[in-house]
Order: sequence, then structure tokens, then C-alpha cells
Amino acid sequence: MLVLLLTAVVGIGAFALVSWAGGGSTCADGDFESVRFGYCTRTPPGWIAAAAKGEDTPLDRFLLQDGSAAITVTAVPLSKGQDLARFEQFVRGFDEQAGATTGASSQIDVDDAEGVVFDVTLDGPDGATRSREVLFTRDGIAWRVTLADGEVGFEASAARLDEFLEAWRFV
Repeated sequence: MLVLLLTAVVGIGAFALVSWAGGGSTCADGDFESVRFGYCTRTPPGWIAAAAKGEDTPLDRFLLQDGSAAITVTAVPLSKGQDLARFEQFVRGFDEQAGATTGASSQIDVDDAEGVVFDVTLDGPDGATRSREVLFTRDGIAWRVTLADGEVGFEASAARLDEFLEAWRFV
């Protein structure tokens, strides 16, 4: 009986060690991995993914096949002394300088990384474009995930963004 118990404990321990060391299960639920930006996630149904390629495409893009919605992802190293609050301030300044109105921010967690989320509205000749900025930091890197869509489809696209972020895993 003791031998069976020890065998089971050793087997469970070996499985846990291999799973931890291999890290293979991290992206098991995802279908898109970004080597450049160090994450994986699940592409929303009805969307297509395009990975960043060199300097010509400096961000990952997820595009709604039959619509105007887009999710973009980029990551940058933080400068010494820079934190999430300063990164948020920088992104807000960039959005406002483009003529957009930014809303209040709220806290968010993305795979245990602290972040903030806020909405942005940019009025144009063909109506308003709405965006949702999701900013988070981890280990000296800042990620910016932006959803952009027209006023009509924004809420449905925002639900897809939530699913996208829920599936997010750092690699």
C-alpha cells in the first residue's frame, strides 16, 4: 500500500514539474502567439489575426472580418522611473493631441498584471469613432491594447475585447 502511495506521489510530482518546466499549457487555450510582444491569446470568433512583422507592421492586429473593428497590440520597454501612471499619462496625451476626448479610467487585471482601461471618442465627418485603451505593465514592459470601432458596433466589439483579454497569457 505504501509503495502505491509513493508511486502516485512521485508520478504527480513529476507531472507537475514537467508541466511547470515546459510551460506548454500556458497557451493551450489560445490560437495566436506573439513572439515579438510575449503573449498568447484567443482570436475572437469572426476576427482575423496578423502578427507584427518588422518595422513595416510594428503591432499585432486583430480585424473583424465583416466590419470596421480592430484590436491592436504593442509593447514597449519602460524607461527608468516610468510606471503605469506615467504610461497612461503618455497615451492619454497622445489621444488628446489627436483631437480625441478621453474618459475616466478604471482598474483592470490582465493575466495578473495591473492595468487601467479608459474609453476614447474621436468625432469625424462620418460620425464618431470610439476606442478603448487597455494599458498594463509587467517586468519593465508596458502593453497597449486598443480597440477601435464605429459608434454602432462598439459595444459588441468591446465584448470581444473582454474575451480577448480574458484569454491573454504572458509567455
